[in-house]
Amino acid sequence: MRGVGSAWGAISFLNALFTGIGAAAAIDLRVTARVEIEPAVASPAVLVTADEDCDTPLARAALASACRQFGGGTGYRAHLTVASEIPPSKGLKSSSAVSVAIGRAVGNGFGRTPSPESLARLSAVVSREVGLSATGAFDDAMASAGGGIVVTENAPETVLSRVSAPSDWSIVLWTGAGSHDPSVEWHHRFQGRADAAAPAVAAARRGDFLTAMTENTRLVEPLLGSDFAEWRGRLESLGALASGVSGLGPSLATIVRREDRDRVARDHPAGRTAVHLRDFVGVHDGRSGSP
Repeated sequence: MRGVGSAWGAISFLNALFTGIGAAAAIDLRVTARVEIEPAVASPAVLVTADEDCDTPLARAALASACRQFGGGTGYRAHLTVASEIPPSKGLKSSSAVSVAIGRAVGNGFGRTPSPESLARLSAVVSREVGLSATGAFDDAMASAGGGIVVTENAPETVLSRVSAPSDWSIVLWTGAGSHDPSVEWHHRFQGRADAAAPAVAAARRGDFLTAMTENTRLVEPLLGSDFAEWRGRLESLGALASGVSGLGPSLATIVRREDRDRVARDHPAGRTAVHLRDFVGVHDGRSGSP
């Protein structure tokens, strides 16, 4: 059996590490997973292998978990190949996207079309099990699996709202230098600022995502030891609607009207060659997430 599945990267409007409520939006950075699966008659276990460039604990765990979930409990041997446009450990939800794409590919191999919710829950469980995410990043995984701007409560894995971004919004993305550590290493610091995150949470819950992004990044930047305040002021003067650190950074996402995107990119404080122009991915049922 062969299967293929895709998922999207995402940016943050609200980091779930503060309170467990998060908001993320899918963007047009794509991950595609391909799997080859065959029954392992002599073993009830799932035996997984992967190409060298995608052979990680997360990928192996996602592949094994998806085979058990969608394959009906039979033993299998499975091999994985992943192609990703998302730079890892930059706050652009590469881990969630990889595990969602793997789950979708395995489902496809077994002739099934898993819902975005089921794929996001699989991703959240696996991310916690391998120690990559303190909350499971259900918000990131839901955006990755089903598109749109998603607000979730991560502990009960509940979707609070899910909408497509306005059609005239676009993104100028600076991916920054370096990478971030797993969220489990930051969780206690963010929880200590939970009360201060109340305005950002309230804004996300009422659908005011620009305010949520602004309030969120004002809290995230000092915790991470970064300071984009001057940059963000410059971007606002160029016409940015909002800007903020995505996830644990170092990426800085700037929301602009499509008509302003080229100008903001050209005059971005990081310089034209360091920024990328991206679009939002609208809400979909999951079928459009696979080639």
